Amino acid sequence: MADEQESEAYRCGRLWAALHTLRSLGGGRDRRKLAAPDEVRQAEKQPHIHIPRQLDKIGGHFLAARKRGAAHGKAADALVRTALDLLPGGVTFPQNRTVAEQDDFRKGFHAGLSHYETTHRSLME
Repeated sequence: MADEQESEAYRCGRLWAALHTLRSLGGGRDRRKLAAPDEVRQAEKQPHIHIPRQLDKIGGHFLAARKRGAAHGKAADALVRTALDLLPGGVTFPQNRTVAEQDDFRKGFHAGLSHYETTHRSLME
């Protein structure tokens, strides 16, 4: 479950990391896309556009991961639960972020990514 002390921007960064990891677990040619610096910058500046687009794809990535085997499926289950826990209360994302909020998003993304890469390293290849 998400920490209530985290800023919304930090939580959105962690959400982006969870979505990236779920996409990676599903395999496919563009599985590393969401961790690309340009993608992270776009998501941190305009979360109202980029996060919902990836949330719309969560089902496909979830199913693709589960098709890869039991270990991938178990990891995907946990990531979907985490992603749902990280959604903002009203499930709306701000249109613009201040520089400090963008920094918080980036910190949250890198913290989440580090955790997921450690936890799921063997599955993300």
